[in-house]
Amino acid sequence: MKSCIIYSSVTGNTRKVAEALAAASGAPCFPVREAPDPDDYDLLALGFWVRLGQADARTQGYMRRVLGKKVFFFGTLGAWPDSPHARRCAEGARALLEEGGNTVLDGFLCQGRVDPKILEISRQKGRHPMTPERRARLEEAARHPDTADLAEAGRRWQRCLAD
Repeated sequence: MKSCIIYSSVTGNTRKVAEALAAASGAPCFPVREAPDPDDYDLLALGFWVRLGQADARTQGYMRRVLGKKVFFFGTLGAWPDSPHARRCAEGARALLEEGGNTVLDGFLCQGRVDPKILEISRQKGRHPMTPERRARLEEAARHPDTADLAEAGRRWQRCLAD
């Protein structure tokens, strides 16, 4: 089965996960701006950073071009990965991929450092005040993806490759 890894990254979080998947599997890895035609592959790992509760716009555009494939998605976000917000993000990615007749084999989300520009925009607009809880979550997110995150993503990707 011919597979590849496509990702979008601003702060390097999602790229780090993508590169770990590539190292674990030997599958080629491409930034979404240089992504090959999805029709050339049987299985794709699609990585994104979460923006406003969904996959970033560039990755969404590529996801819409993926039709009738086996897919593993992965993403990074500032929220807790087991939060309702993260679950909605994962559900949105799955739904978008399934609209194209794809079979979503698995998905993986982990925390990652939030772009300081995004935090500044949020502050200026008065959204999401910097509470002690939010500050603690963002500080924790800045420590990810860590080795445990990368190992878990790799384990799930390997399982998809074995299917």
